[in-house]
Amino acid sequence: MDSLRYEILGPLRLAHVQGQPLRASKPRQLLATLLLHPNRFVSTDLIADALWEGNPPRSATANIRTYVRALRGVLQDAGLVAPIDTSAAGYSIGVGVDELDASLFESLLAEGGHLRDAGDKREAMLVLSRAYSLWRGHPLEDLSIPSAWEGSIARLDAQYRGLVDTLLDLRLEHGDASGAAVLLSGRLTEDPYDEQLWRRLVDALLAAGRTGEARAAYAKAVQTLADELDVKPGPELQAAGARAENGRSANWPDPGIPAATRTTQPAEPEPAGPMASPVLTEPHRPPSQLPLDLADFSGRLQHLEQLRDLVCGRDPIRPPIAVISGAPGTGKTSLAVRLGHLVRDSFPDGQIYLDMRGATEPRDPAAALTDLLLSLNMPDSAVPADPERRSATLRSELASRRVLIVLDDVAAASQIAPLMPGTGASAVVITSRNRLMDLAGADSTPLDTFDDGEAAELLRRVAGVGRVDTNSAAVNEILEACGNLPLAIRIVASRLAQRPDLSPAELARRLRDETHRLDELSIGELAVRTSADLSYDALSAEEARLYRLIGHFAVGEFSARILETIATPASVRRSMDRLIEVNLVQISTVDANGTARYRVHDLLRLHAIGVGDDEQKAQAIKDLRTVFESLLHKVRRASAALPFGYFGTLEHTGPLLAPDPQPFTPSDAIAWFDAERSTFAPAIRAAAQNGLHDYAWRIAAAWGPYLDMRAYYDDWNESHQPGLTSAIACGDQRGEAILRRNLGQLAIYRDDWDAAWEHLTEGAAIFDEIGDRQGAGIVAVGLGTWLRERGRPDESLAQYERAVEALVEVGDKNGEAVARSAAASIWLSRNDTVVAGRYLAEAFLLGVRLGDSHREAKVRRRIATLRMQQGRNDQAVRQLQASLAIFNSLGDDHCAAYGRAELGQAFVGVGDEAAARRMLLDAIAIGHRLGDRSVEGQAAYDLGRLYASADNVDFARRYLDRAARVWQLVANDTKAGQARAALAELTTDLAAG
Repeated sequence: MDSLRYEILGPLRLAHVQGQPLRASKPRQLLATLLLHPNRFVSTDLIADALWEGNPPRSATANIRTYVRALRGVLQDAGLVAPIDTSAAGYSIGVGVDELDASLFESLLAEGGHLRDAGDKREAMLVLSRAYSLWRGHPLEDLSIPSAWEGSIARLDAQYRGLVDTLLDLRLEHGDASGAAVLLSGRLTEDPYDEQLWRRLVDALLAAGRTGEARAAYAKAVQTLADELDVKPGPELQAAGARAENGRSANWPDPGIPAATRTTQPAEPEPAGPMASPVLTEPHRPPSQLPLDLADFSGRLQHLEQLRDLVCGRDPIRPPIAVISGAPGTGKTSLAVRLGHLVRDSFPDGQIYLDMRGATEPRDPAAALTDLLLSLNMPDSAVPADPERRSATLRSELASRRVLIVLDDVAAASQIAPLMPGTGASAVVITSRNRLMDLAGADSTPLDTFDDGEAAELLRRVAGVGRVDTNSAAVNEILEACGNLPLAIRIVASRLAQRPDLSPAELARRLRDETHRLDELSIGELAVRTSADLSYDALSAEEARLYRLIGHFAVGEFSARILETIATPASVRRSMDRLIEVNLVQISTVDANGTARYRVHDLLRLHAIGVGDDEQKAQAIKDLRTVFESLLHKVRRASAALPFGYFGTLEHTGPLLAPDPQPFTPSDAIAWFDAERSTFAPAIRAAAQNGLHDYAWRIAAAWGPYLDMRAYYDDWNESHQPGLTSAIACGDQRGEAILRRNLGQLAIYRDDWDAAWEHLTEGAAIFDEIGDRQGAGIVAVGLGTWLRERGRPDESLAQYERAVEALVEVGDKNGEAVARSAAASIWLSRNDTVVAGRYLAEAFLLGVRLGDSHREAKVRRRIATLRMQQGRNDQAVRQLQASLAIFNSLGDDHCAAYGRAELGQAFVGVGDEAAARRMLLDAIAIGHRLGDRSVEGQAAYDLGRLYASADNVDFARRYLDRAARVWQLVANDTKAGQARAALAELTTDLAAG
């Protein structure tokens, strides 16, 4: 069935295509319509009925042509080059019989019917089982079903019901009671009131030796008939219930299943003598080899439920194979053993357990085959010598039995492929540190760490009653140090259970030290380090080198592309694939472009740091330096390519090291920062943790322009705080001043006035001390803004003038434009439009000469304020519209929010209240999303005043109250009082009216 391309027997799906490339509803509906009539022309009228259910628009024909073009493009991009032909008769999709599940289903149905009529009923059962496996639910169940489809879907449903009845008869005839029970259960979901189906299900379960399930089925039948039809079961169903209660089969009086073939005449006794077979005093008992279940097992309830449904409920013609994979210590074996004990009753022919020793000395498949055959009570002399014949013999033995096989600690798919059953009702459960993605027919169950609730419950159970308070700070710290890894939790809990003198607080203190944490996580033969060593020892030298580097680098999510500087990209990708396969590294997220982000469990990260000899550990640090050096230079080049002049101090001086083999365009630079955004803060923390402080503060400062443009305040804070600590640690005063100025600017954006003043004043003092005039001028603008917003305009203007002087002195034209524009705001507040206009004209001219559209847009905002004060509101609107267009084109949401708020005010001035409301609402939403309370509060206040002027009291009160609350949050008492006064005035006017 690997040739399938299109599937409609269930939700519409493009087979073997990752994701869902076809999302639009109309093209999906069109494709389904064509696939219901493959290789035939479907009229435009029928397609229109399917797409618009008898009410097509006038443009239906043109729309259908558009959808066909879109559909062709999507299929071609997905690698499914199915020709959609066009003619006067309509449209047709060409697909082979084996490319569409519905066509393949009908073909197999015809083939199975022919084999059954020819008397080859065993082969017919296999073919019809293949047809049955194609169904994944009701046809096209994820789409709305128009009347135009009803005939085709009804035909498929009728064929399916006939298939189930035929397959049921064949399985009953061949004594496959378990397979019959699966089909009967499926039929009963569609027809739950058929007593004969219930009676046959009870007898089938009894014949399969599943007495408990037979009793449960009878009880459910009685309840269903009583609840829904208010009737009691008939005599035949009651008799089946009695048989279930007595725990004996009906011996097939008439359940449709013949009795097993029996010899009617007693066998001739064997002659006595030395060659006679020994008399067996006991029959062979089914194997029961499962290890002891853990009494304190906890968690994994959802996994257990899914695995139980898998191993007990699948079509027995195709035995279920479950692969439980995960990192060292995630509890794979414990889960498999617990599952085995839970489903024992469903496997009456035995449970076999084999340790495949994949992490140490992998067991030879040929020897494992022998062990399995001997476990099935085959005499040693009967085991074939040839491994291939052994494998065939095992498949034959399992075909007529219901056995559960647990293969623990498997190294690779090739180790166990010969051990897999071919047909029948047996099941295989596999545990492996590897994902075993190449094991045919297997269902994967990857294990991660516990969630917080599961972790706390395991600690409580293993430590003992009353030993720990799962709500205490010490226990939370213990679980955090363990990273919710089940093995680590079991170890620390066992230590608490065995050491009454060891308090949780003391254990938490010991685990706090990362350098000795793995030493603490061991007890007896249990040790996290030992478990991880087994996976590490299986790596090649190339893979182990990358693992050691990741230990130092991966303190959060990371991109594999960042690590490609230590070797060829292809080599790094191969090693990363292997680390993922053995579960030492996990995929954390995949972005819209298909780029993966990775993570490493914290205990595995500590393990990776500690493995290897002295030379290998030194190489890991050297590799780390190479990675950071490459990352820093790439950040510098990307920042330099951003489409605006950065108002701030760069961490490097002079030209970039180049030539650059792949120079960034502005759009490339933004796209790269967007894609790698989650890398920087963890990388900065990693540099600091490894003592590479110079890289830590420089990378933090180097991506400042992007952070300012995108207004990513959380990333700004998370990268600059550790960057500042690193700058101080390595004694770099200039680095400290740069990061303090940046953090001060961030604090202004967030209305955190105390932090802003602290960072800006300390940054200014350092810039003055080291004689950095540019830095002094830039930080002076920040201080001026702080003073202006705190109601101290005279002091603010002095700072702005000081900034202009310093930035003119060093020739920083962009900085000078910023300072002059800022100074103009003070003159505007004094209503001196002449001086303000002179400052703004100079700032605008500087921005134009620099070719900096972003600076030009920011100055236009101030010019608009000037025009409003001059009563020229129409010119203010034009200035703000031009400004907003620039901000939107650059993706600068922060400046755009202020532009929208100001444009809303300007629209009020020209009498366009509808446009004003739209702009102010947008500004409120963006300001709230960015956490900028200033713009949110001002826009809410202006909108409230606008509603008040229109006598819309309810909305006016809502937004004025919001403005007061927002300004109160940032301790802006003056503006909060202004909003409350407006509210009081509103209430007074309402009372007077």
